[in-house]
Amino acid sequence: MLSMLLREMTMIMAQVHDSLMRLNDGFELRLDDKDWHFIIMAVLAMALFAVVHAVFTRLARWSITAVSFIYVFTVMAVLGFAIEIGQRITGTGEMDFADIVAGLYGVLAFFAVYTGYRLIKLLVAALMRRAGSRRRRD
Repeated sequence: MLSMLLREMTMIMAQVHDSLMRLNDGFELRLDDKDWHFIIMAVLAMALFAVVHAVFTRLARWSITAVSFIYVFTVMAVLGFAIEIGQRITGTGEMDFADIVAGLYGVLAFFAVYTGYRLIKLLVAALMRRAGSRRRRD
């Protein structure tokens, strides 16, 4: 199912690419493929930056841990893709999207353990503070 989604997204991107190249030729802009990549990636990056900055600013008010997790998860996703592409190029393994998903499940599982540890630690600290304030009142 996911491979179908990726295939459809690729087809849509190919159609957008072809449309841009037809517009380019129709208006005689004389922009080559590199120029279009420069423009499109820059526009997408700035739009993504605006959204990410707004979301991260709001998340940082609650917890910097959430921002750190999103960053790490993104880096690990990119690394997973890089490893699989590297395996394909070098022939050292089979390029498999399921490997990327398995790796990201590992990231989520370990982060869940870390989050559980942090929650238990915060709960114990809160209980100790509450017990300490009761003793002072007595």
